[in-house]
Amino acid sequence: MSKEAYDFAEQYKEFYEKWEKSMTEAMKVWASSPIMSRETEGRDENFDPVSHYKKFYETWEKTSSDMMEEWVNSPLFAASMGKAVEKSSDLKKHFDEVVEKTLKNMRFPSKKDIDRLLVSINKLEAKINDLTDKVDDLSVTKKTGKK
Repeated sequence: MSKEAYDFAEQYKEFYEKWEKSMTEAMKVWASSPIMSRETEGRDENFDPVSHYKKFYETWEKTSSDMMEEWVNSPLFAASMGKAVEKSSDLKKHFDEVVEKTLKNMRFPSKKDIDRLLVSINKLEAKINDLTDKVDDLSVTKKTGKK
């Protein structure tokens, strides 16, 4: 979808309107609570605040999840997430460069230095293992007298 064909301002407006609607519906449920009433007369003695809160939460959760699902599936969200990932990878690259330069200036080995050292150690270990195998083969040959 091209940028010219998609109205991001309209998408933000719709998202805000849906968010506002979800909060309004949830607040209507909350406001209907006898606890919220300033009058003490006519309060239901059997009122269960936990079940009322549960109803408030369920209303809020339903309207919010519908709104968020639509938001997550929108092109605006995808574009925003793409930009965020791109910028965070740029930031990580810059941060890695700064850390490497700082370590170099402090005369600490960098990740590259440690990786090169690890490769050299692995090569040495492989050569030692090969030489050990050859020595073992020579020992067996000398003991048995067979080549």
